[in-house]
Amino acid sequence: MQKELLLAIGDDRAASFNLRFLKEMFDDVCDIKMTLFYVAPKFASWHMHEETLAPTDDGLLELMAHKKDKGVKALDEAQQWLKDMTGCSGDNVLTKVVHSKTGTVRELIDECKNGLYDAMLLGRKGFTWFEEVFENSVCHELIWQDIDFPIWVCKRPTGVPRQNVLLCLDGSEASLHMADHASYMLAEETKHSFTLFHAAKWDYETAIAEQIFSKAVAVMKENGVTEDRIKYRSVVNSNVVKAILQEAAVSSYAAVGVGRHGTTKRNKKENMFPTSVSVNLLRQLPDTALWVSK
Repeated sequence: MQKELLLAIGDDRAASFNLRFLKEMFDDVCDIKMTLFYVAPKFASWHMHEETLAPTDDGLLELMAHKKDKGVKALDEAQQWLKDMTGCSGDNVLTKVVHSKTGTVRELIDECKNGLYDAMLLGRKGFTWFEEVFENSVCHELIWQDIDFPIWVCKRPTGVPRQNVLLCLDGSEASLHMADHASYMLAEETKHSFTLFHAAKWDYETAIAEQIFSKAVAVMKENGVTEDRIKYRSVVNSNVVKAILQEAAVSSYAAVGVGRHGTTKRNKKENMFPTSVSVNLLRQLPDTALWVSK
């Protein structure tokens, strides 16, 4: 079955990180159906009624035309990069510009849900702690939304080839969904292996790792992943985020996959929000892509 991905395209360099990640991750990008999606942000018009401070008709039209031209240019450049770097004819690539009415994040969510894409890909530049406090990025906002599709947050390419996926499993349905998603997307990409990873806070909890792993393996085999591509690793560490970061740093994985929610029992209101694991990994993973599933 052909995979379909939504790639968020913007004006800064980080917006191209998802394109570069896709090229490195898949041997044949031409087999993937892609929609390059640009959200023209809402800006105040420079032509305003003096009394109402609302955009004039002429000012609004001029503003919309300006944003559309900017979006078309960004999409054209992204599409040309794909053709030049992958050799694809471009028949598998669609482009789309929308003028934001509800905000960039909401537009992305609506498009991904309506288009039934397998995942949404975004680029993300690195932030210092100070910048993180004051800048609420699109990637960060998306993780906090009540989404029902996987997100791939692609970091700045390092120039060093990266392969394989670290699947972080905690026994939650969300982490099992990630194992299902990752194995489905990469079933035919045999250059990638999967490391099933479980961080137990106490020694006696390591016994449950085998049960957690067996469920994931069953799902992955249904998607066509063979046993020889699956590895296992469990550690004892009270700080789950630190354990994942240490493992990711040692093996230079291409991606780290996590569930958006953990195993802690949560009420309906709490389920609207992600766990600290996914949020902290978004902020702290320096080079590895982060895959987050519902």
